[in-house]
Amino acid sequence: MQSILVVGAGREGKGFLGETFSTDGWQVYFLDKDPEVVNALKTGKYNVTVYQENGTFKREITGYEVYGYDEEYSCLPAVLEAEVIALCLYPEDIPEAAAYLGKGISERARRNGDKLTILCCTNKNHYIPTFKKAFENALEGSQERAWFSENAIVTDVIVRRSTNAETTTALDVVTTATMSLLIQPPVYADFSKTRWMELRDGLEQLKEIKLYTYNAPHAACAYAGYLKGYKTILEASADPEIAALQDEVLKEAIPGLSKEFGIPEEEIWAFCSLPRTKEEMDDSIYRVAVDPIRKLSRNDRLTGNAMFCFKHGIDPKALIKSIANGMAYDEPRDEKAMLIQNMIREEGIEAAIAKVCGVSADHDLVTRVAAEYKTIKG
Repeated sequence: MQSILVVGAGREGKGFLGETFSTDGWQVYFLDKDPEVVNALKTGKYNVTVYQENGTFKREITGYEVYGYDEEYSCLPAVLEAEVIALCLYPEDIPEAAAYLGKGISERARRNGDKLTILCCTNKNHYIPTFKKAFENALEGSQERAWFSENAIVTDVIVRRSTNAETTTALDVVTTATMSLLIQPPVYADFSKTRWMELRDGLEQLKEIKLYTYNAPHAACAYAGYLKGYKTILEASADPEIAALQDEVLKEAIPGLSKEFGIPEEEIWAFCSLPRTKEEMDDSIYRVAVDPIRKLSRNDRLTGNAMFCFKHGIDPKALIKSIANGMAYDEPRDEKAMLIQNMIREEGIEAAIAKVCGVSADHDLVTRVAAEYKTIKG
């Protein structure tokens, strides 16, 4: 039986990788540093509602094993056995995971164990060399590093699936299943009989495109929806004005991306056009909007797209409006939103836009976002 160690047993770890690999006959191991996540999974089962094109399916996942970051290193058998280690983590947490896994991978090297594929399931781009170095630094000696160089692959993936739950500890998860996980070859594991796994070259460029196409209209919907008082993405996207804004964001973004990356517009449209599920999975506006400091930054989904438009002579009206909506997003539970609001009060809206969006204070983007923001605030 093939086996996978999923590091990070939150929403995506359970709802996408845990569900997919378990359903397709793999032995699934989970490793998480949060004791509450581990203890919840120790009940021995959890449920996933899967939204697909041909219907909605409920699956009970059992037969997995779960470990914490304990001093006894109870996860050693899983680290020694797994053909695949999948890191379902924020990029800033991957070095810590690599440091913890280093002991087990070093032992695997000393036993001359089977080849290992490490999948980095994060939206952060151009970080694979950094993650690989973190694993190499965690190994215990030159012999272990030599084995790792010959027998382990640290590779990139693109996750094209929404997965959600009330909390990371929740045992009821919902997910969409219409698009495969893209995996950058080469790999040592055999994914040929596992659904939703697809080997594909050129992931760094595709990851840029994904951020600017999948994520931009989603963020635009969340910030506009918040300002109109909606609580969920489905509620917001049913609003004709917000639906039109989302469409315009893509209509502006794709010509700019085409010129910037040298990819025909029709190919980008094809990549970002997701099949519709028979029923739609909802998501909270809070989850999609959270951390506007990151989502409005210079190279992220809204400002990055707008700057491509400016560069290539495209008027980013909808993107400008969406950035202004993001600057006006003042959800009290969101620490980063509160930082932006404090910045606006202390430094003024123009200075805050320049700082958050990472552009010069005299750029047209600042002037136009500020004007739109003042309209929003009346």
